[in-house]
Formats: sequence, structure tokens, C-alpha cells
Amino acid sequence: MKKNILYIFTIITLAYSCTSDDDFSSDSNLSLAFSSDKVSFDTVFATIGSATKQFKVYNRNNNSLVIESIELMSAGESGFRINVDGEKGTRLENVEILKKDSLFGFVEVTVDPQNTSSPVLIRDSIKFVTNGNIQFLQLEAIGQDVIIWKTKTITKDSVITNTKPLLIYDSIVIKKNTSLTIEKGVKFFMKNKSSIQTYGTLKMNGTVDEPIVFRGSRFDKIEGDIPYDNVPGQWNGIYIYPGSYDNHLENVYVRNATRGITFYASDVQYNKASLMNVAVHNSAEYCMSATNSKIDAANCLFSNSKSTSVLLHGGEYTFLHCTIANYYRWSARQSSALLLSNFVDIGIQTPLGRCDFINSIIYGSLTEEVMFNEKSPQDFNYQFISSLIKRKETDAPQFKDIIWNKNPLFRDLNSKGIYNYNFELSSGSPAINEADKSYSLSVPFDLKGRSRLSDSGPDIGCYEWVQ
Repeated sequence: MKKNILYIFTIITLAYSCTSDDDFSSDSNLSLAFSSDKVSFDTVFATIGSATKQFKVYNRNNNSLVIESIELMSAGESGFRINVDGEKGTRLENVEILKKDSLFGFVEVTVDPQNTSSPVLIRDSIKFVTNGNIQFLQLEAIGQDVIIWKTKTITKDSVITNTKPLLIYDSIVIKKNTSLTIEKGVKFFMKNKSSIQTYGTLKMNGTVDEPIVFRGSRFDKIEGDIPYDNVPGQWNGIYIYPGSYDNHLENVYVRNATRGITFYASDVQYNKASLMNVAVHNSAEYCMSATNSKIDAANCLFSNSKSTSVLLHGGEYTFLHCTIANYYRWSARQSSALLLSNFVDIGIQTPLGRCDFINSIIYGSLTEEVMFNEKSPQDFNYQFISSLIKRKETDAPQFKDIIWNKNPLFRDLNSKGIYNYNFELSSGSPAINEADKSYSLSVPFDLKGRSRLSDSGPDIGCYEWVQ
């Protein structure tokens, strides 16, 4: 008898529990809540699907609800796709959500080509109807039409103009005795491990207002507010091989590579490359490496790398109004910002015939930011003139009119913790008005196109300070 009573009591309790859990209400005053009022995608390339983003639908009421319909408003037009509570579709009906419970939703988008070089804003929304109560969750994406190249080989003289950005898989190879000219404003979005490999000649003709840009292909965030555009090592780099000469890079921005620009050993009787207004930033290894090459660089910025920012193994170089700054913080730094050498690792002698740093800044977070590796003094020729340097002070004749170990007061060194940097000068910088004007006459404008000759004196480095 007691067992029967216990059994009946259990059944009644379970029945009451189920009735309580399924206490659905049709009250139109009850509404849903969402984890955010908008699901946003950063730049999504045309024809290539986005990553999946998640949202949550909450029922914070004391009653369970039936969502009469969940509808994607511009289905088939916007390119968005949804999945709610494990069910895909453009319109879902009679979806139950218990009291104090939640549902997971997922959104993806594929952007249709727009045949334009400019990004396009794409919008849609998800309509939720609950007890006649209508609510919307907004969807938004930036769509970018691109030209997609996979293992592209340039076998004849070619020109790339600014019609659409290029999305590069694997590599662009410029064959020997072939030139590739890149006109102003062209943007390259580089996929993982992709590279530019030059056996011929590379001509980049950017302008101050429309530079040529090489960067990684990801536009989302790696963590919190940190964008992938601030993450090093997203693609391989630019390689200029032996036998490649007369390369010209003007108003070019290279960022987030593993190895920024690599110049392989060549005949120093011939000009390997000229760099004007080039910025190489945020490399996982180095910004620039050159072996036995003849290179002239002016108004260039080489900033932030895990290893040495600029490595020069033999050759002939001039760096005029350049800034080499290393405040890399993604991991522990391994070596100085600048290294000069007259041999390579395997012991092959590479004479450093000439290496001039004029009106330039070499600074960073280490105590010594200029290092020398020499095997024979007669093949190791360099000089620093009117420059700001972080290194143990010396009265050696190779250093003339040097500002030693004074903080250049760069404008922003990751102040917000999202790895943003600005290597322009702040007010009060010791580099202001301290450059040798006789050299500045040949580069009267800085990296951003501002005059060096319009005030009392030009500033050291690639940027001219302005009020």
C-alpha cells in the first residue's frame, strides 16, 4: 500500500513539474532578448564565404514562449544564411523557448561580386514574431569584390591597375627578363604563406594619397578589440632574387608579413633597388634583409619585428631620412633593430663597401639597437650622420653629429593595448629641427608628403613633425 501511494505521489510530482516547465504564455507583452542588437561581419570577399558568427536568443520571462516565426527578411538577395536551434532555413516556425532559457543562432554570409574596387555595405535582418510581438536582429557585412590569383606567373611585361583589389593565394612569380608594374592605389590581400617572388623587375608606382598596400587577408579580430591587421606573420613576404635589378618601390606599405622584403646577393655594380616612401611594419621575423646589394632608401619606415628589423650583410646602401624602430611585443625580442655585417652565417665574406645612415632614427625597446658583425675592418665601411641612435655612445669617426639615447617620443606605442603604433614625432621630440638640411634638400617632403623645408629646420627620421 505504501509503495502504491509513493508511486502515485511520484507521478503527480512529475506531471506538475512538466506542467510547470511547459507553462507557455500568449501574452503579447512578453518579448525576447538578444546577445546583441546586431551581428556584424568585417570585410568579406566576394564569392568566398565568411566565418560563422554566433548569437543567442534569450527568454528571460517567467513563462515559456513559442516563437511563431523566425524569418530572414531578404533571403536569396543579401547572401546571409541562418541556423537557429540547430535548424537551417530562411523561415522557421513554432520554435519553443522555455522560460529562463536560451537558443543559439548562427549566421554566415557570401557576398555577390559588385564589380567595384570600393567596399560595399550589405544589410539584412532576422524578424522574430512572438505572441504577435515583432522584433528584429540586424545583420551587416562589408563586401569587397576582388580579383583572385592562385599561383600566378608573370611571363611577359605586365601592368596591374587599380580596378579591384587582388586576393593572392600561394604566390606571384615574376620571371627573369620580365617586368611587373603596379600602379597607384592597388591593394594586395595576401593569404597564409603567400608571397611575391621577383626574378625579373618590380616597379611599384604608388603615390602619397594612393599607396600600394600589401597586407594579410583577414579582417576579423583575433581577440577582443585586436584586429588581425595588427597581427604579424599572416603571409610570407616579398623576395627579390639574384639577377633581379632596377626594382623601384615608391609609396608602398608592407605589413603583417613573416619576412617583409628580402634582397638576395647580387652584383653591386648594378642598382638592386630604390625605395622611396616605403613602410614595412609588424613582421614575424624581419622587415628588410639585404645581402651584397646596392640599395638606396629615402623616407622609409622599418618598424616592429621579432628579430632584427633591418639586416645588411655586405653591399652598398644609403638610408636618408629613415626610421628604424622596434617595439615588437607579440613575444620577446631577439636582437637589435639594425645589424651591419660583412659576412653571412656560413662564413662567406661579403664586403660592406658603403653604408650611410643620414638624418635617420634607430631606436627601440632594447638597450643596444645598432649592432656590428665584422671579420675584416678594411671591408667594413659605414657612417652615421645627424642621426638619433640608441646605443652605447662612442667617439668613433664613423659617427658624426649624433643624438645619443634620447627618446624620440614617438606618437603612440600601443597605448590602447591593441598593437596600434604611430611612429610620427610628438611635440618635444629631440629629433625636431636636428636634421642636416643640406641632405634634406634632395627629399623635401616626408613619408606623408609634408614639407621638411617650411619651418626652421628639417626633422630627423621619415616623418616631419607638424603642430
